[in-house]
Amino acid sequence: MQIARAKVLRTLIPLAGLAAAVALLWAPAAPAAKPAPKPKIVTVNDFYFGPSAVTVNKGGTVKWVWSELNTYPHDVHLKQGPKGLAKKATYSTKTTAVTEAEFKKKFETPGTYKFICTIHPTQMHMTIVVKK
Repeated sequence: MQIARAKVLRTLIPLAGLAAAVALLWAPAAPAAKPAPKPKIVTVNDFYFGPSAVTVNKGGTVKWVWSELNTYPHDVHLKQGPKGLAKKATYSTKTTAVTEAEFKKKFETPGTYKFICTIHPTQMHMTIVVKK
């Protein structure tokens, strides 16, 4: 009797595993995570930011890329941000660069941000609007 029971169990256990595997194949897949939106690109050119105005949604990212054609150093500096903006210093580059530089910032606080190049403040300025 025990030998017969052991044979049945040896047969049923692998079948149960196979049934579970087949059930997983037919189970609905979890919804794919929504990919993060690509950052808006701003080129840091000699004497201007291009484009000079950008709009992003809350949580959007802006990436400044220094042009390889530059012959002068530039930086990105937050001149003015929305009321109550925390950690304002993180919205500015820490150094200047001529070429081969990038600066990326995620915007979580809705409002208007005004940026300048501190070396060329009257020529290089731009605005970023973050929507709710």
